Amino acid sequence: MPGLQSEQSSPEPPQSIGTSFNDSLPSRALQIFQTPRNAFGLFRRYLSEKFPSHDPEKHIDLPDLSEDIPTEGGAPDDFYPYPNASSFLLGDWYWNGGIQKSRDSFRELLNIVGDPRFRPDDVRDTQWRKIDSKLGMNNFDQENTADEEWLDEDAGWKKTLVSISVPFAKRQTKKPGPRDFVVGDLYHRSLVSVIREKLASPHDSRHMHYEPFQLFWRRPDTRDDVRVHGELYTSPAFLSAQRELQESPGEPGCSLPRVVLALMFWSDATQLTSFGTAQLWPAYLCFGNESKYRRCKPNCHLFNHVAYFQSVSHFSLRIVQLPFIYAFQLPDGFKDFASKHMDGKKPSSKFMAHCRRELLHAQWDILLDDEFLEAYQHGIAFECRDGIMRRFYPRMLTYSADYKEKYVKCAFPGRSSFLTQMQNYPGRYP
Repeated sequence: MPGLQSEQSSPEPPQSIGTSFNDSLPSRALQIFQTPRNAFGLFRRYLSEKFPSHDPEKHIDLPDLSEDIPTEGGAPDDFYPYPNASSFLLGDWYWNGGIQKSRDSFRELLNIVGDPRFRPDDVRDTQWRKIDSKLGMNNFDQENTADEEWLDEDAGWKKTLVSISVPFAKRQTKKPGPRDFVVGDLYHRSLVSVIREKLASPHDSRHMHYEPFQLFWRRPDTRDDVRVHGELYTSPAFLSAQRELQESPGEPGCSLPRVVLALMFWSDATQLTSFGTAQLWPAYLCFGNESKYRRCKPNCHLFNHVAYFQSVSHFSLRIVQLPFIYAFQLPDGFKDFASKHMDGKKPSSKFMAHCRRELLHAQWDILLDDEFLEAYQHGIAFECRDGIMRRFYPRMLTYSADYKEKYVKCAFPGRSSFLTQMQNYPGRYP
């Protein structure tokens, strides 16, 4: 498989790192370890004097890199609330095959019951009414249980009030100065608790790369090395973070190996209905120390919900030098708040863009709390699956977002500067 070492041949001797890894970072004399080429002509270079004690790709095979086809022997939870695959296929045909059945629909039914894997005994005692009731259940429709669902201590969700400071200039009002506006509640989880949960998982930890490396390919008839890109733990950004960490002063009295824990964030507002204004703006977190092949497999469940951003009360369709763009506004009450303090004047587009930016940063300021900053600076000591204690340092390496957020800049000089600015698109929107 790509990136795997050839264990049968002896490794090449370590060599001085020189400028092999990154010319942009000053460094002291460090060593690299290079593995021999495997059957595909691939080899690795580690920022280390020896091969890592933990190699997630050592026993990898094809099923680990592709989505498995469900079989009749699948776990019951794979088809919940249906008890097995046969019941699930019939239920899917009934609900998603349309109200009026056609010959094509009848042919699909024949294909289901005629499949060798279909077992009539599995559907004979299926409680269809109870399953339909579970499919139609929605706990969020019940006001009394909504907060209990969110604030479940076992799930780790918290609710924090979000407010922003709105500046009013002299040209806007007779009483200039900042005013606080309460936007609403941010539902979120502790990033450090998600990290600890990840490191403690025996199944996930065996797939974690604790040391990044450069991956190269070389043809048998040449000495030219071709850099191979494809994983975050082989990217220049990860290697740069690793080298910077290794060259920085360690914790006093601590000799544990230091590991970069690559955080990958995603967020995108989602409209929940075709008609109406129901929507969510979820934020997800996963870890770049794992292979992209596992992240792309839904049954691995590697995306962690960490927040539901407080954003808007409706979608607003605008034209901004591009075809139709969905831009997200502050709650309707904000415009009334702004007009009140502007002596009835309408807020400008630049003013609104600034406040939207402040709202997003205010919520990230909550997520990047003191506990996370402590872990960022001093690391989290944790005993790994291989029995070795390591100190993990979280680093935000990617933030993937839609148009609304794609100009977010990430930096780490201080608490309020993790997300330093959201540049405005020429004209109006961030």
